[in-house]
Amino acid sequence: MVDVSGLVSDVLKSLASTAFQEFRRLRSLKDDVSALKDTYTQIQAVLSDAEVRQSTEKSVETWLKRLRFASLEVENILDDIIADAMVQRLHNELERGIKYKVRTFFSSKHNPLIVRVRVANKVKTIRIKLDKIAVDRSQFNFSSNTISVGVGVGGETTNMETSSLMPISTIYGRDEEVKMVVEKICSENIIMHDTKEVRVYAIWGMGGLGKTTLAQLVYNHDRVKTHFELQSWVYVSNDFQVNKITKGIIESINGSECKLSRLDAMQLELRNKLKGKRFLIVLDDVWIEEKTKWEELSKALSNGAKGSIVMVTTRYETTSRMMAKVPEFQRPLGYLSEEESWSLFKNLAFAPGSKGERENISELESIGKEIVKKCEGLPLAVKTLGGLMWSKSSVSAWQSVKDNDVWKEVQVNGILPALKLSYDNLLPHMKRCFAYSCLFPKGYRMRKNLLIDLWMANGFIPPREHTDLYVIGDEIFYCLVSRSFLQDLKEDLYNDLVCKMHDLMHDLGRHLMRFDYFFTDDLITPNDFEVLHFSSSCPGIAFSVQDLKRLRSLRSLFIFVDKYEGNMISQLSKLVYLRALHLEEIQVSILPESICKLKHLRYLSICDSKIESLPESIIYLQNLHVLLLRGCCKLRKLPEGMRYMKNLRCLDNEECDRLDCMPVGIKDLGCLRRLGLFVVGEKKGSQITELGDLNLLGGRLELRRLENLGDLEEAKSANLKNKTNLMSLVLLWGRDRGSEKEIDDEEVVEGLEPNSSLKELLIKDFMGKMICPSWMMKLRNLVKIEFEFCERCESIPPLGKLPSLKVIVIKSMAIRCLDDDEFPCLQELSISFCEQLVSLPNNLPTLKQLTLVAVPSLVSLPNNLPKLTRLHIVGCPKLHCLPNELKELTSLEIYGCQILQRRCEKEKGEDWPKISHVPNLSIRYYYGWPTASDEFLRVLRGLLLRT
Repeated sequence: MVDVSGLVSDVLKSLASTAFQEFRRLRSLKDDVSALKDTYTQIQAVLSDAEVRQSTEKSVETWLKRLRFASLEVENILDDIIADAMVQRLHNELERGIKYKVRTFFSSKHNPLIVRVRVANKVKTIRIKLDKIAVDRSQFNFSSNTISVGVGVGGETTNMETSSLMPISTIYGRDEEVKMVVEKICSENIIMHDTKEVRVYAIWGMGGLGKTTLAQLVYNHDRVKTHFELQSWVYVSNDFQVNKITKGIIESINGSECKLSRLDAMQLELRNKLKGKRFLIVLDDVWIEEKTKWEELSKALSNGAKGSIVMVTTRYETTSRMMAKVPEFQRPLGYLSEEESWSLFKNLAFAPGSKGERENISELESIGKEIVKKCEGLPLAVKTLGGLMWSKSSVSAWQSVKDNDVWKEVQVNGILPALKLSYDNLLPHMKRCFAYSCLFPKGYRMRKNLLIDLWMANGFIPPREHTDLYVIGDEIFYCLVSRSFLQDLKEDLYNDLVCKMHDLMHDLGRHLMRFDYFFTDDLITPNDFEVLHFSSSCPGIAFSVQDLKRLRSLRSLFIFVDKYEGNMISQLSKLVYLRALHLEEIQVSILPESICKLKHLRYLSICDSKIESLPESIIYLQNLHVLLLRGCCKLRKLPEGMRYMKNLRCLDNEECDRLDCMPVGIKDLGCLRRLGLFVVGEKKGSQITELGDLNLLGGRLELRRLENLGDLEEAKSANLKNKTNLMSLVLLWGRDRGSEKEIDDEEVVEGLEPNSSLKELLIKDFMGKMICPSWMMKLRNLVKIEFEFCERCESIPPLGKLPSLKVIVIKSMAIRCLDDDEFPCLQELSISFCEQLVSLPNNLPTLKQLTLVAVPSLVSLPNNLPKLTRLHIVGCPKLHCLPNELKELTSLEIYGCQILQRRCEKEKGEDWPKISHVPNLSIRYYYGWPTASDEFLRVLRGLLLRT
């Protein structure tokens, strides 16, 4: 399918841009530009009809291709003009010497007059070509001013709230399947089938049936959680790499990154973790049919306890038979019944806020039932159309969907008519946003802010008067979620929403946008002019610089695997129209000076690379909006001229641990919305005052080296109170400082008052005796608070008075007690290395997880813990008993607590009746703890390192 509408809109927008206006002063160019605008306006009027007819009329598709190629040329010319104007303004601002200006003027490459004449000639040539295309449209008798059937942000058929999603749909029609699968894998009779090989249970069926949903329901079932000691979930897809899957299982069990790289080391690690444990491992969406690969993976899975299970979801019966072997452990998943399908559809289409006319509800229901029949019991199709009909307002609109010609089309490449119909009903810019998200591999967890940044970088988000583009991007994201183009929303570690895309939706996007997009796993050669966006995520396929250089209009390059020619990075400057460059799992150690030639670049991601510094020439990337450097652990400095990158909106430098200073003049980046890390300096231009006017900053902000602040007033100059979009704040002092400034820490905290909208706060290496700023109790929205290595601190605020607080983490402090407040919604409490702590709040009615490590003076636990599910106690030798009423407890670990160990002895201990029901129980014995607290902590730290 040729997508031209969005491209034509982009060209018209560029022709009207302020940056382009100065070139219109050339008389010859002025007439051609006016003619271009007129021609495009005429063409735009018939595009809706042309794009509908292209699927059935080959000649129309050919005409659209000609229009697309010509429009790309126009857009490239206009982009060059605008980018050159921005660079020229930078030159003026830098106030270079006469010598440079003279050299620039007499260079044919940079001379503004020669450049304008050359541009005028290009515009005239392309105008003639476009006029011929416009004339040729008459042979097709296109309908003009066709009203778009699209719905979504920017259209007139919806007024979606931007702050909330449609209600998450209930799961319909799978109750019996869940019961049967749970009964099968948890039954004691399963031991009868045990062999030396791991037992596999396979759920198979076509895409969109809900195999993953069924596996998730089983995985999270209470009986399953109780029955299995270890659980792990790994998404596989068509990329069955034994190394990657083994690593994924380890990380899922640990809840943290696995640093091992060699397969034999990972398999040994996994065998040790599974040894003697009854485990459930889910391998989701397996495509493999090669027995040898499965046998290689299963080597590390065979030493679990009897009753261990690997559950597999797959589209293929052959895969099911190969892995599960025993027929009764191979479960084909059927379709929903008509009644179940209608219940699912109705729940979505008539959800609160739906546009259906209430006075015609019976008529809409009648039409809806006919639409549901066309979905043939496929849950994804029903769900997608339910989301679509939620936004339709009239009986005629519903009738139009029911009678649409797409239902008569035969499935192509597995594309379901229902999904195609839902796609067709998106507005043009939303189609582009959806398709662009397919550049990420199947199963990839995409961050919402990352998607919006990329959509903006490519000009996909249409402007709306008096509305911020990020707000519109937010609306687009939630609209795509509500229509099931994106799904599985969760919050990541950085307080950003992440989502995934269903495999069938991924296939849909790739098929429909095949003229614009190329993926290395397609195993075909891309056409020189057609490809705009290139993605490589297949480890078995390498590509060369020559492959890329032929793609002269390439706008996006996404590389997810370290498989490319060694000189590729240095040759990237040849891709002159590149707008987005995303390098992942590629160990870039140097970024060449020639990066400045990518003058159209708006998005650059080199996260987790080994780069030590960025070239100063990067400041010539005047179009750059997003610079992602997260996890560049060797990066020591940022470009000195960064203050000239005026269009920069996001500088993500989180986890750049060696970064010890900031460039002068960050305050000049007035568009900056996200800044991961600010290192406070003592010199003018790098002090915390630089943040004062950057009130658009949001997300997470870490302030490092706060010992460089002089006093309360300097701290206040950061103006954190007015940064209403800031969700997470990290206050970090240096540990390698002298004693002369320690008295100022309390003053500094007082001055760093955040806005009351803050959700997370971390204070680390604070050296004062009290953390009691006057603003703390104003944080009514605070969800999580952490105090780490504040080793002299003896007092903290009464945290129970914070009404939204759910998580408290306290590590290495001198406090003696926590106030005995109510804590109305606290769910997690973690305290470690607090030698003087003697008591905890007694009433914690909502607490679910309690972790105590090295709290040697603590004598008792809270009495009221009715919701506690996980209790982890290490090195608390004075604790004398467990609390009563631990009915919800599912995991208990005790280590280095002599009294508790005796009381919890199986069948004998006084506390055994309290914990006999706990499925995951680990009581490890260690006697002879030192009595001196220093020695106690030394021994404990050694033990923790070994375990």
